[in-house]
Amino acid sequence: MTVVEADLLVRDCLLFPMDGREPIRGACLAVRGDRIVYADRPKGAFFRAEEVIDGRGKAVLPGLVNCHTHAPMTLLRGLAEDVPLDVWLREHIWPVEAAMEPDDIYWGALLACLEMSLTGTTCFSDMYFHEDRVARAVEEAGLRAVLAPGIMDITGPKLGEELLKGAVRLAERYGPSHGGRITVMLGPHAVYTCSRDLLERVKEEADRLGIGIHIHLSETEEEVKKCLSEHGKTPVGYLDELGLLGPRTLAAHCIYLTDEDIRLLAARGAKVAHCPVASAKIGTGVARVPELLSAGVDVGLGTDGPASNNTLDMLETVKFACLLHKAHRRDPTVLKAREALEMATVRAARSLGLSGLVGSLEPGKKADFVVLDLRKASTVPLHDPYAAVVYSARSGAVEHVFVDGEPVVLGGQHVRLRADEVLEKAEEKAAELLSRAGKA
Repeated sequence: MTVVEADLLVRDCLLFPMDGREPIRGACLAVRGDRIVYADRPKGAFFRAEEVIDGRGKAVLPGLVNCHTHAPMTLLRGLAEDVPLDVWLREHIWPVEAAMEPDDIYWGALLACLEMSLTGTTCFSDMYFHEDRVARAVEEAGLRAVLAPGIMDITGPKLGEELLKGAVRLAERYGPSHGGRITVMLGPHAVYTCSRDLLERVKEEADRLGIGIHIHLSETEEEVKKCLSEHGKTPVGYLDELGLLGPRTLAAHCIYLTDEDIRLLAARGAKVAHCPVASAKIGTGVARVPELLSAGVDVGLGTDGPASNNTLDMLETVKFACLLHKAHRRDPTVLKAREALEMATVRAARSLGLSGLVGSLEPGKKADFVVLDLRKASTVPLHDPYAAVVYSARSGAVEHVFVDGEPVVLGGQHVRLRADEVLEKAEEKAAELLSRAGKA
């Protein structure tokens, strides 16, 4: 008999390893320190654990990974609805963002971390400004994050250079020697907001630092037409020409892709962040996800910003991804439940360069996991585990959330943040922001 020493044991649960194995009934998940030491049926193992969670009626999943968002935009949630993207940005969002202060970004990010924690997300990839304030919120909330400080020079080269220098400073602060839950990418906003010179500088710095690049790509027809007109190539082809398309590239949206674009993304090993809810709500279109997956491109799911989604609920995003592509293709076999859940766990982790740490439940990986209560009216009886989680369970089923083996949510309550304080302060900051922007 094998003796497994553990700090924490979840016993007799429905385990979703997401490592190629099917869901395992009657399984045990054992954690020692910040790592998983056992994830399977007992098979003769004997467990000695400091703390035990009864997993009967519970599903245990890898922590959900949100591949693309703009967390501080919680303060802008509901600000502009049911208008075209260009109007949404130019007349509503950008004028308010111009009035945002670092403290607004901190409280907006903290609100986002609270929401993500309570809905089962343990790791997210963020692109925004003043990401040092987002980092502070992440550390206080106990989550994991890949931060990409936004970089652009649409108003001139001085702005681009300042933003790039700031991004490099943050990357150096949270480099490999930091050893924490935060890593950094460089975040050139898009090909239409960054000059060729700036994009080339971003590539140089990313290569020097050995880090990734997170960029919006081929999100609208207008973006593609403009790039073809100015550079004679699609945005994907243009990035490839500049050398920015590679295995450490995370491209958000990728809605308007040619067959050659898909071939290039696959050949270069680039990753795609698919944001189905926000893209549908803002009316930008439906990405060619089945073709991307067939070509071997790793596609992870993201919510996009909470001002355009309007939530950061990844379980909602997983379900919607399935439904959107089935409806769009008129084919119920497209994007099955298991595939969509992979896009929020193991594929998402690969997309962020974190597959060695998170995304699946197997010995040696970080103990980032979520416990769902499946003893709900919407999830009984349990015939198909994937259907129960993807199509039936909602975020209200999230009972416990752990990151690095430490509790973040217990019994549906955040144990590191004072929820009432975060909600009250976020409302206060949102009101002050709108007043400064002349939108109150």
